[in-house]
Amino acid sequence: MSIYKITKYTLVGVSLLLAASACESRQNGIDTQETSPPSEPEAAINDADRLKNFEQQASAYYNEHGGVDADTYKQQLTNKSCEVSGLPAARQPYQGAAFYKRFRKGVLKMGKMYKCGHCPEDHISTASAFVISADGVCVTNYHVFKSYDPSRPNEYITFFAMDMEQNIYPVTEVLAASKHDDLAVFKIDTQGQQLSPLCMGQEQPVGEPIHLISHPEHRFYTYTQGHIDRKYIKPGTTKIRQSISAEFAKGSSGAPIMDDCGNVVGVVAGTQNIYYDQEGKIYQSTIKEIIPVSRLKELIK
Repeated sequence: MSIYKITKYTLVGVSLLLAASACESRQNGIDTQETSPPSEPEAAINDADRLKNFEQQASAYYNEHGGVDADTYKQQLTNKSCEVSGLPAARQPYQGAAFYKRFRKGVLKMGKMYKCGHCPEDHISTASAFVISADGVCVTNYHVFKSYDPSRPNEYITFFAMDMEQNIYPVTEVLAASKHDDLAVFKIDTQGQQLSPLCMGQEQPVGEPIHLISHPEHRFYTYTQGHIDRKYIKPGTTKIRQSISAEFAKGSSGAPIMDDCGNVVGVVAGTQNIYYDQEGKIYQSTIKEIIPVSRLKELIK
């Protein structure tokens, strides 16, 4: 009987110590873990309506105020570094619905405005981005600013960002960028509104759990999770990359990879399919490549 009691209470004590040490409250305040389910079903996201609203708001703003042109952004991509006053790493863990509800606020839709050449309307091509300071400093991929579809008669016109609440913000400047690391730090005009930045974390080793919120092919605010499955040098280059098991796809470029506490530990880069045959007909798997957060920290010294 006494042996049973010692074992029982020892296990309880160890469990409490592990729970306390896993993640503490934020350094700038105490957060309460949301554990109870919502009282009402979550509202469904209407992707078509959100894209239409993005295009209409961006077009109306551009027609009234104008915007930064594509050539200016591309010139600013040569800026090598910038200073950003970000939040200290968070220590409060979140899971499931509570994680998604809290950290989706820091994820943005990137909107590249362009003309299709077949109608007079302004269109938006979307990618992903995230906020790292309340006054509007954000992060996405270098290739999001650099690339465009050469089959279209015109290059893109300008950039806007849109948050979860469907507020739009013009992109005013690329503060720093790295083609090698496929990263770009940029500024949006928040018009005095305070945004919800994500905290900067540490690079995670293989096997650690991660979370992702992104916009794969106009499926806005999609949440997936998994783990870091590899760290490597990208073949034929000197680029340091990691890969993850969490799913993402076209439109997720520039999205944040987060740890259990919502700290950014990497940035989506791209995908590479593996085929059994040289002709590319027998598909086997897809490598989901990310850029470790250590590379982003080199830009925001």
